[in-house]
Amino acid sequence: MKFYVLMLFLIMTTINYAQSFETGSYFVSGTGIKKLEILKRKNGSLKAEIKTTNGNKTAIFKPIGNHENRFESKENRLVLTKYKGVLALLELDKKGMISNKFALGLTKKELKKGKKALGIKSGFMAEMKSLSNKKETIENSEFFVKNPTSKFHEENVGKIVFFSEKPEVGKEDISKIKTKFKVGDEIWAVAYLPLPLKTKGYLYDLTNSFQDAYGGMNYWACIGMDKHEKDLLPKENEIFNQCTVKDLTEKDLEKNYVVFQILTNDVGNNEMNALGAEFLLKRMSERLDNDTYKIRVALTNGEMKQKEEYFSGYFQFDASAGTEIYGKMSKEITQKILESKPVPTAVKKDANLEAEMLQQIRLWARNKNWSDVDFRKVIITLDWQILKDDYGNIEGKYIEGNVLYKSDEGCGHRNFGFIRKYQGGGQYDSYLKQYTTGPVGALSCDKVK
Repeated sequence: MKFYVLMLFLIMTTINYAQSFETGSYFVSGTGIKKLEILKRKNGSLKAEIKTTNGNKTAIFKPIGNHENRFESKENRLVLTKYKGVLALLELDKKGMISNKFALGLTKKELKKGKKALGIKSGFMAEMKSLSNKKETIENSEFFVKNPTSKFHEENVGKIVFFSEKPEVGKEDISKIKTKFKVGDEIWAVAYLPLPLKTKGYLYDLTNSFQDAYGGMNYWACIGMDKHEKDLLPKENEIFNQCTVKDLTEKDLEKNYVVFQILTNDVGNNEMNALGAEFLLKRMSERLDNDTYKIRVALTNGEMKQKEEYFSGYFQFDASAGTEIYGKMSKEITQKILESKPVPTAVKKDANLEAEMLQQIRLWARNKNWSDVDFRKVIITLDWQILKDDYGNIEGKYIEGNVLYKSDEGCGHRNFGFIRKYQGGGQYDSYLKQYTTGPVGALSCDKVK
C-alpha cells in the first residue's frame, strides 16, 4: 500500500512541476541563454543571474501588482511568469508584444515539458527555421498583459472581440460573444490591450488627436475596416482606412482595453462618435454588395499599413439582404448633427455694418464665380481691432463676421474678415473691404433665414 501511495505522490509531483518561482538554477530553452540563477528575496522580489553566450547579466524582477508568479524587470523589458501553464521568461517590446519566449525548468525533464507547452522547437537549426518562417504580419503575434481585468482578458490580449450588446469588461457575458452578424444587428467590440492606451507609442498608433486653442489634447479611438477577399487588391478590400468610433477621456487612456460600438440597430441607440457613425454607415452602404463577407476591424491611426496594425479581429457579416438601411441611417444622423449645431453668436449688432459686409461678400463670391451660393445674413463675430504689420505700423481697423448661406450642397456659415485701411493722422477709410476668409461650418437649413 505504501508503495502505491509513494508512486501516486511521484506522479502528482511530476504533473505539478515548477508551479512557482523558487531559489534555484534553471535550465533555459534557446541558444542565447544558457542558465538562469534565481534568488528569491525577503521583500518578494527575485534576483536573477542570466548566463548567456555573451556573458552574465544581473536583473531584479519585482512583483507585478498582486498577481502570483508575475515578476518584471522594467529596464530590460523582461517578465518571469507562468505562461500557458509553465514557467517562462518573456522578452517584450515597447507595446507588450512577446518578441522572445524561453521555457524554464529546474530539471531537463521539466524544461522539455515547458518547451512542448510553449511550442519551442529543439536545436539551433529548428530555431533558425522557425525564425525564417515567421510572417511579416503582426496578426499571429503574442502579447503579455501585466494587469488583466480578468482571465478572459488574459486569454484574448492583443485581439478585438465582438459582442451582440455592450459588454462590461471584467464581467463579460460569454453568451453575447459573436463571430457572425447580419444587416440590422447591433455590433459592439472590445480591444484587449497588454498596456494602457496612454503608453508611449499607443497614443500615436491607436488614436487620433487634436490640440485645442487652450493647449489641451483631445483623443479619439479609431478603427479601419476591410473586406477579407484574397482575390482583391488592398484598396479594393478597403471599406475605410480610418473612422472615429469613440471620444476618449482621461480615464479611458488609463485603461488597457477599449470598448466601442461598430454598428447600431437604430439611430436612437447610437453610442458611437456621431460623425464617425455617419461616415461608417455611409461607407458600408456604398461598399458592401448583397453578399457575405469576412470583415476585418483594426485599431489604427489611419496612416499605418495593414501589416503594421497591432490589434485586430474578424467577424462574418451577412449583407445579402442589402445595406440600404445604413445609407438612410447615415442621413438621419447627418440631420441630427446639423440640428445640434448652433448659429454663430453675435458680439455686436449694427445693421448698416452688416449690410456693408454682406455686399463685400457677394462681390467676393461673384469674383470667385460662386453664383449658386445664396448669402443671406451676416453676424458680427469679432469687434473692431487695430491691425498692425510686423514692424508695428498700423494697417487698419479689422473686424470679422460669419455669413449664413444656402446652396445646392446644403446650408452653413463662413467666416470673413474685413478692414478699413489706415490713411494716417488717426484717419481710416470710410468704406469696408473684404480682407480674409475663414473656416466653414454646416448648419440646418431651417436656421438659415
